Amino acid sequence: MSESRPVPADGASEAQMDDEIKRTGPPIPIAVRGSVCELSVALNAPPSPAWRRLFQAPDEWTEPCHPSRITVKHRELIFSSEEARVPVWINQIDKWIAAANQKHAEMTGSAAPREDSGDEREQRLREVTDRLKGL
Repeated sequence: MSESRPVPADGASEAQMDDEIKRTGPPIPIAVRGSVCELSVALNAPPSPAWRRLFQAPDEWTEPCHPSRITVKHRELIFSSEEARVPVWINQIDKWIAAANQKHAEMTGSAAPREDSGDEREQRLREVTDRLKGL
């Protein structure tokens, strides 16, 4: 019997809630027109609309690579490029994914907590314990 998983109220998949978006493999050619290839890059989960907006508005890019030239379709990024420029595209895509993940985590408050020193951790535990005493 399959295990049922709770569906978040906003309709996001569990992978979106728990994991960052990641590229799961190399680019795969899906069409060729002259010297230009249309390529697909698989993702581990479908990105949320908020993540897509962050991905499409990077702080940095290298001409002619810009995410406005990429179509996000379910769990894929689709773009066209001359074969010689594909490594540049993939390098940029990886940077844009990382930046979108970081900004999305900051926006949603799901950034991994930073490691506290032992003293800071103990102090925070004491503070939380004091606040919870009356419950």
